[in-house]
Amino acid sequence: MVGGKSAILLDIEQPAYGTMFKKWLLAVDRPGATALIVATYPSAAKKGLAEQLKEAVLGATFGEISDPKEALSFTVLTTHPFEIAKIMGQTLILSVNGEFPAKDESSPFMILALSPNKDNVISDKKAFAENVLMQTATVKNITIEHTVPEKIGSLMGYAIVAEGIGIKEKTPLTMYQVILYDTVGHSLLLGVTPSAKRDVYLPIFEKVAKTFTLKARRSD
Repeated sequence: MVGGKSAILLDIEQPAYGTMFKKWLLAVDRPGATALIVATYPSAAKKGLAEQLKEAVLGATFGEISDPKEALSFTVLTTHPFEIAKIMGQTLILSVNGEFPAKDESSPFMILALSPNKDNVISDKKAFAENVLMQTATVKNITIEHTVPEKIGSLMGYAIVAEGIGIKEKTPLTMYQVILYDTVGHSLLLGVTPSAKRDVYLPIFEKVAKTFTLKARRSD
C-alpha cells in the first residue's frame, strides 16, 4: 500500500549505452489509471543508494488528479490527425485520433520523451543519436537513409530518417527521429509510419517536432 493505494514494486536490471542500470519501478493503482514512479541508478552506484531510492519511491503521496500534461517538462503542438494517446512520466505518445494502444503496425504514431544523461558524457552526439534509433525495440533490419544536424528552438541535435521492418507483422516502416541535447540530458522525438504512407506522415512528424519546447532549462 502506497499513499493509501494498492501498488506493486518491481526491482529491474537493464543494460543501456554500455552501462548496467538498476531500477525501482512502482506501479500504483489510481482511479481510472495506473501511476508509474521510476528511480534509476547505475548498478555500480555507492552502497546504500538503492535503499535510499527505494524509500523515496515508496514515500510517494498523491493529491487530486490533474491534467497529466501539466507534469511534462516540455510542450508540443499536435497536428491532425495526431492526438494525445498516453502520457507516462516524461513520455508523451501521439497517435491517429488518440488511439491507444495501436491496433497494428499500420497505425502511425509519435513518441516524445526526456532522458537524463548527466553522468554519461556523450562525445559523439551523431553516433549516439544513430545508436538510439538502431535500438528501437519494435523495429528490426533498420537502415539509415540520412542523418542531418537539426536545430529546434535553442536546442541542437540530429534528425534521422530510416527504414525498417516491424517485428510483429513484418510491415515495412519509415522512421523519423530527432535527438536534441541540453545541459543535463537529451530529448527523443520519434515518429514511425508504414513506408507506404511516408509521404503523408514524414511532413507531419517534422511539423510536430518543430513545435517541441522545453518548459524551462533543465538544471544540473
